[in-house]
Amino acid sequence: MAASGLGLLSLGKGTTAQAQVMADGMGVSVEGLKEDLVARLADCETGGKANPDAVITPDANGQASIGRLQFQTRTVIAFTKEIEDRRIDAGEARRIALDGQRSAALAKRIIFERDGAQHWHRCARSLGLYKEVEAIQRLAR
Repeated sequence: MAASGLGLLSLGKGTTAQAQVMADGMGVSVEGLKEDLVARLADCETGGKANPDAVITPDANGQASIGRLQFQTRTVIAFTKEIEDRRIDAGEARRIALDGQRSAALAKRIIFERDGAQHWHRCARSLGLYKEVEAIQRLAR
């Protein structure tokens, strides 16, 4: 559930003190904040379509962006190599882009460990994610 319009997730039982921060008087996990941000980003990227995994959008160069987070195959390949130090082929990259959990995990790593939300500039700007990413990164320190 969202709290105070900030997209903050409440935590269930079993949350460690180390994984919690206090925000707006409510215990919220940094991981929960990240997951909420990526979920809102995915909703924006797919325009709220009923089957977001089926969304295919060509960019200005004719390259297809696929799945909830509108990944291009080459982007998934490059970041998997950079972040996980492993090579994947185009088929595996498409499977990652179309898998909601795997693509969200990759997006979180790109956003919070690498480049921020700049790869999703239109939605990041319209949702105000640039400042939110900075705030979450400060909480995570």
